[in-house]
Amino acid sequence: MSAIRLNGVCKGFGDGARHRRVIDDFSLEVAAGESVALCGPSGSGKSTLLNLMAGLVPVDAGTLILGHDGRSHDLSRLGESERTALRRRAVGYVFQFFNLVPTLTVLENVALPLALNRLGQRVPEARQRLEALGLGDRLDAYPEMLSGGEQQRVAIARALAHEPAIVLADEPTGNLDARHSEEVAQALFAEARRLGSALVVATHSAAVAERADRIVELVQ
Repeated sequence: MSAIRLNGVCKGFGDGARHRRVIDDFSLEVAAGESVALCGPSGSGKSTLLNLMAGLVPVDAGTLILGHDGRSHDLSRLGESERTALRRRAVGYVFQFFNLVPTLTVLENVALPLALNRLGQRVPEARQRLEALGLGDRLDAYPEMLSGGEQQRVAIARALAHEPAIVLADEPTGNLDARHSEEVAQALFAEARRLGSALVVATHSAAVAERADRIVELVQ
């Protein structure tokens, strides 16, 4: 079963004469455990595609099938609340600007998706994942006490905490310097591969894209 499959997907924004179609008749299939880099200029639809795959926004046309727990889920037929519930269980999302909860510690941030999915018994595994990412001595620290690279590694651990079918990463190194970009990219690809999660990364970085099994170029 594919981790995700898009067939003839379309998405536009605006209204009336100002309506702009960002994604037009786009098709893509990503196998379980496969990594794909979405590349292209700003405005080509990379972030929109990730948001569609996550069920954050609905498709205008076409089908979008997410594979999870041995079943195929057609996001194009689900309402917002159903997409939210499925995303919580099956999708991990890594944002460019970390999006950590500032009032929670490192460990609490990673444990949050486990609590939402009623997987509290996996908190020791979350601790081990943070230790594997070099954050074993930062478990009780708050996000403001961490470097950018450390915050993004926490975000990766959080995205993978519930062992999702697919991990989506939107410019995960775009806010980091070269050294931290390398560390974060290596951690992201290695952890997704270890868990067998499909990984789709939107990136402007050739170094990040080259780590993927496949590169998909988008045009405006």
